[in-house]
Amino acid sequence: MNLLIVRLITFLNGQTTETTNYHIAVTMLNHYDNICSMSIGEIAKLCDVSKSTVSKFARTLGFDDYIDLKDNAVFIENRFNNPLNYVSNIITSIENEGYNEYFDAIIKDIDFFKSHFDLSIFDRVAKEIYTHDKVMAFGLIFSESAAIDLQYKLAYNGKFIHTFQDDLVQENFLRTAKEDTLILIFTNSGNYLTKQQIRAGTPKKSFFSQTKAKIIVISSNPKVLDFPFVEDAIIFPHQTNYQTHTFMYHLITDLIVARYRKIKNNEVPYDR
Repeated sequence: MNLLIVRLITFLNGQTTETTNYHIAVTMLNHYDNICSMSIGEIAKLCDVSKSTVSKFARTLGFDDYIDLKDNAVFIENRFNNPLNYVSNIITSIENEGYNEYFDAIIKDIDFFKSHFDLSIFDRVAKEIYTHDKVMAFGLIFSESAAIDLQYKLAYNGKFIHTFQDDLVQENFLRTAKEDTLILIFTNSGNYLTKQQIRAGTPKKSFFSQTKAKIIVISSNPKVLDFPFVEDAIIFPHQTNYQTHTFMYHLITDLIVARYRKIKNNEVPYDR
């Protein structure tokens, strides 16, 4: 997905509607197709604010200036030639193959996971969540939705973990995280660990090697276990070309919370 769209939506989700920046963000989204051809003066006039206010807003979103924001406004479907992107993999496939194939793929992945999952990994993850006071859960876009889902599910059971939707805030936290922190990473492809997935050119990501936190990954890619900074992983291999991870994440977070409850209630032994 386009970086500017992601940051605008993330920004809006954390703002009240009365602020000037909220108005600028909504205006940009409502006129998104025109941003690439608009000068800072034109966008300022459209938003009924000064050019300096637009510049400050661009920096608020994490861009160097308005030019940087504008460069990241170009929306090209599957601009990074990723066949697993949402529209190409899900929507276009539904259009071409029909709904039955999609339903069958979801059922096939769930059935495979049901027959092959190892409960011990869920106990290990749940124990780490139970024994760490500082627990974070991160992902991008749909994977970040899974992190938020886990946050709410654990809160229902008295465990409060944290997440950030902002990709820059996630990265800064990862760089400086200490040994007392557990970080759960939701990444279907595993690319979150190595690439800046929503930035032009998908530049390499290296700060995982710098973090001191304990990293546990939830992914369809078993190769994430090869990274030296990954402590453990829950793997759910896809059985078709459909990327059904949004459904699989819900099952996995339910199982994590179910085992967490067992540990919290002393029904599953663990080493303190």
